[in-house]
Amino acid sequence: MNRMGKVPAGLRLIRPCGEYLDSYKEAVKEERRLRPDQEESFSDPDIVLQKAADYENGRNLKPGYVRMTMLWLVRDDRFIGEVGIRHELTPALTQYAGHIGYGIRPSEEGKGYGTIQLAMALQFCREELHLTRVLITCDDDNQASARVIEKNGGVLENKVINELDRGAVLTRRYWISL
Repeated sequence: MNRMGKVPAGLRLIRPCGEYLDSYKEAVKEERRLRPDQEESFSDPDIVLQKAADYENGRNLKPGYVRMTMLWLVRDDRFIGEVGIRHELTPALTQYAGHIGYGIRPSEEGKGYGTIQLAMALQFCREELHLTRVLITCDDDNQASARVIEKNGGVLENKVINELDRGAVLTRRYWISL
């Protein structure tokens, strides 16, 4: 199934849907409680389904934004994580963010879900978007994300400094051949 081997039973990558919305809301509350000082990984639960549809269809995008498919990693009846796959890159996205951004709910971190989720997202990129390589970035001090990217074949091209709302951030830029 992916570079990491067989996907555990019941684990799926799906488009956001009402069936998992309550579990998604729990993950948002969990993140706000456990990471109050960090940038939020997940969207506002009240608009996430509409936002996902708009991004995928290229509707109501802010200037500089591109079409993106949002997918949820779910296991049985539980939301585990979210991945956003940008269909193309802008000059800004080549420096920060790249094709894929992802997050795992805090209570599920450290269990290998990030690696599996990215492997499944790469399969989507190859099969659905027909991409031949993708760019993924992470903050230089985010060792967990760097390991996830490297386990999925990420090759570090370089490190660049990005000026973000939160200040200057040293960013690792990885390419993955599909």
